[in-house]
Formats: sequence, C-alpha cells, structure tokens
Amino acid sequence: MLLPNHSSSLTIAQVIERIVHSGRITRVDEAYFMRAMVANTPLSHEEQNQVRNVFDRLRMGLLQVVD
Repeated sequence: MLLPNHSSSLTIAQVIERIVHSGRITRVDEAYFMRAMVANTPLSHEEQNQVRNVFDRLRMGLLQVVD
C-alpha cells in the first residue's frame, strides 16, 4: 500500500524495512502507520502483521524513537 505525504510515497514494506534495519522509528513513521490503519484502502493481512510487528518492537524497547 502507498500512502501520500511520506518520503516519496514509499510502501509500508519499505518503511518497515528501513525501521527494522536502523532500529529507529520517527514520529512521522508512527503517524504514517496510523494513517495506513484507517485509510480507505484496507491493509493486506501481511501488511497488518508487519505494522503490528513494528509496534511490538516499539513496546519491547527494540526500537529507538527519534524526531
């Protein structure tokens, strides 16, 4: 899924890959995921799982929040 207003319309998979590899998530990334969850075009099951994985990593302290 592509959403506007985020780094040249990257896909969720591309954003997640960057976050997981860097170990960092920005507030912009978080807002991107929240918009994706409520968008008119529903996320696929795979995309939903990927987003949940990022939020799980965030809750476990495996990701650093940066601005």
